[in-house]
Amino acid sequence: MLTLTRVKTVAALLLLGSLALPQSTCAGYRAPDGKFVVTIPRDAPPGSYQPMVQRSYAFDDFNAAQVGSWLKAAAFVFPLALLVMAARSRSGRLQAYICVADPILALGAGYVIWLSASILAIPAVGAYVAVSALAVYFGASALDLWRRWRAHPALVERRLTRA
Repeated sequence: MLTLTRVKTVAALLLLGSLALPQSTCAGYRAPDGKFVVTIPRDAPPGSYQPMVQRSYAFDDFNAAQVGSWLKAAAFVFPLALLVMAARSRSGRLQAYICVADPILALGAGYVIWLSASILAIPAVGAYVAVSALAVYFGASALDLWRRWRAHPALVERRLTRA
C-alpha cells in the first residue's frame, strides 16, 4: 500500500508540474501589429507576416467566473488534494470513498485535459506529460482499489469464523 501511495504521489506531482509546460500549440503567422493570425490575408504585402508557433498554457484563459476554468484547475490539483485527505483521515469510510473516486476522477481529468489541449490546436508536451501522469495515477489507483476489494472478503470471512 505504501508503494502505491508513493507512485500516486509522484504521478500527482508530475501532473502538477505539467502546468509549467505548454499544453497545446498552433502554427500561424505574426501580423505586422504583433497579433497572431492563422492565415495570411490575400491583400497583405509579401514578407509582412512572419511564421510563428503560438504556445498555450493551461491557465492562459482562466476566468474565475467560468465553471470550465475551475473544472480545468481541479483536473490538475485533485490527485494531490485526495492524497493529502487520505493521509490525514482516520476514517475508513472516507478512505474507501477516496479509493473508489480516484480512478473515476483520473479518467475524467484525463478527458478534460486532453480535450482542452486538442480542440483547434495540436497537443504539446504539457498535455502529454499530464495525460501520462494521469495514466500512472489511474493504474496505481485501480490496483489499490482492486487490492482493497480483494482483501475485504477475507476480513468478512475471518469475522464469520470467529463467531
